[in-house]
Amino acid sequence: MIQVRLRKILAPVLLLVVLQAGYVLEKHARAQQRLVAGFADEVAGDHELHAYALARARPAYAQHCAGCHGQAFQGDQQRGVPDLRRGVWLYDFGRVSDIERTILYGIRSGHGRARNVTDMPAMGLTHRLTTDEISDVARYVLSLSHQGGDAASIARGAAIFQGKGECFDCHGADASGNIDWGAPALTGVTWLYGGSLSAIATSIHDGRHGLCPAWIGVLDPATIRALAILLHDTNGGGARA
Repeated sequence: MIQVRLRKILAPVLLLVVLQAGYVLEKHARAQQRLVAGFADEVAGDHELHAYALARARPAYAQHCAGCHGQAFQGDQQRGVPDLRRGVWLYDFGRVSDIERTILYGIRSGHGRARNVTDMPAMGLTHRLTTDEISDVARYVLSLSHQGGDAASIARGAAIFQGKGECFDCHGADASGNIDWGAPALTGVTWLYGGSLSAIATSIHDGRHGLCPAWIGVLDPATIRALAILLHDTNGGGARA
């Protein structure tokens, strides 16, 4: 008799739990479909969808991205891992769609659609520039974002930058960089590998070949788009400094 009564009491409760679980799953499926159905750059205008994307992205970032970029998005200058809070992007303009492409295909990842147009050549290892010339170029580059320095060395470095070193070919004659090639601007205060004189000289001497893996086929499209939205939010909208 007691078992019969318990079944009568529990049956509606179980039915309610099942219905509630079904509703949650259906709502999640609809949100996931909407997230990838539209244009990436338009998600921010849908507050509910935007919130869903952030909730989806945070655990994915902690699991897959924080190991390199840091829990606080701070990056690692020792390894050339960018600080994602600065709004400074090597490629394109920092739009959600731009970030999504980088996450999808990576940088020098080996994927056919990866961003890999250029590398920073090793000017010292290939003996293209001497140790003294590298020192002069480094002083010139540092002078672009700091006041002071040895005027004669800076002048020599500027001449090498625009001439023998052909640094202008990637970084621009005004050192403002090139977002099509991933050549960073040298005129700001944000540095991928550190902005000390020694760090700049090492970059010129040894070259740089930063990598970012391709996540296509590893993470599902909705998670990749959600991560792009999270990173876009993190840097305040992707303005390039």
